[in-house]
Formats: sequence, C-alpha cells, structure tokens
Amino acid sequence: MENNVPDDIAFLKSGIRMYEAKCFNEDFIKQQGFTLETLLEYAFHRDAQVAFRAAWLLEHTLLKSPLLLTQIYPQFMKRLPEQVNWSCIRSFSKIGMLATKRPRLCDKTDQAHDELWIEQCFQWIIQDDCPVAVTVNCLDILYYLSDDYQWVREELAEQIRHLLKTPTPALVSRAKRILKRIG
Repeated sequence: MENNVPDDIAFLKSGIRMYEAKCFNEDFIKQQGFTLETLLEYAFHRDAQVAFRAAWLLEHTLLKSPLLLTQIYPQFMKRLPEQVNWSCIRSFSKIGMLATKRPRLCDKTDQAHDELWIEQCFQWIIQDDCPVAVTVNCLDILYYLSDDYQWVREELAEQIRHLLKTPTPALVSRAKRILKRIG
C-alpha cells in the first residue's frame, strides 16, 4: 500500500483520536497505510503533534508485538540521538526499555547500540526539563544495561541519589526500587 503523505498527516493529527491505544497493532498500522519505517520517519516530523502521535502509535504497536522491533532497530538507533521532542522521547524510551530488558530482543551483542542508549539516557536525565516519565524509563534502561557495564551501575546509583534530592512521587518509587536492586 502506497503512503499518501497528506492523508497520513491528517490521520496522525486528528483521525487517530477516533481510536483507543488498545487497538494499535501491526494490522492497524497496515490498515492505515503505515509501516514501522514510515511511523519512525513521522516521529521526526516538524509538526510536534504529528511526531508525537507517530511515536505513540509505534510504541504501542511494538509493545504488543515486541519482535517487530528487530525489523527497524538499526534505523531506530541511528535516528535516536536526533530526537528532541520530549513526547516522542517518552515513547522512544519505552521502546528502549523493551529493547534492553532481558531477554534482549535486539542486538544482544551490539556494544555500539548499548553505548548509545547509555549516553542518551544519561544526557536526557541530567536535563532540567526532562519529564519524569522519561527519567524513570531511562533509569530502567540504564539498570537493564548495568548487568553488562559495571561502571553504569555505579554512575546510575550516583545519578539516582542526585535525582532524589528533589523527587516526585513517581521518581521516588522507581528510583528506590532500582537502588535496592543494584545494591
């Protein structure tokens, strides 16, 4: 099915609101004329609303069918550092949790992708305007990767202690759980 860009944008801007996230899956995106690749591209659209909705649709589709992530993971990782929209980063960080949690779905031995996640997560969480949802997702990603990178475990513990100086309830819950796990 060929994508019709104006129709795609119209759907992402308003048509998508007619559907609940629970119906987002591979069949749904195909019925709407999208692919995983086109959703990933739209997640970088200049219109923040279009980008957010594409990332949100991609996130929910991948959460329902995690193995689909393997089809776009190299492209996803290549574009990851370009993402600056916090709403999209929230969805991307959820996808990151999916990719890094054991058992690993993607690139089990790709150190470059692991290092990119580590760098991005630390960069995001040290920003003053980082939303708490992104922060807690990044803490989980870093925790998942800390099994393979001991230095991450140490830096993560330090970063959590720093974040807990001015915590929110959601941050406290996740941060304390991770601190307990890393000992």
